[in-house]
Amino acid sequence: MKILANDGISQSGIDNLEKNGFEVITTNVAQEQLIDFINNNKIDALLVRSATTARKELIDSCSSLKLIGRGGVGMDNICLLYTSPSPRDQRGSRFAGSWGKKKRGGGGGG
Repeated sequence: MKILANDGISQSGIDNLEKNGFEVITTNVAQEQLIDFINNNKIDALLVRSATTARKELIDSCSSLKLIGRGGVGMDNICLLYTSPSPRDQRGSRFAGSWGKKKRGGGGGG
């Protein structure tokens, strides 16, 4: 599994992931180039902090993504309404099964 840690990750985090078989890419990709980079490199997981946003366009355009992770406090840079089965249950994701995108008209936040 390829993981793009776009906003940085500690060396211990990289070591832990690589020890468990993950390929960690720490290239910092500009937001406007992120969709192409994810698709061209078949990225499975995107790890972000506060600089990178994961909105509807990115989520829809990157079919290889299985996971979006956020390090730090808050989730305002990830479109949770679009990725969750319901606005109340933000633990689920579109990758885990029925997430109801069409029912909600694509969600909010982005």
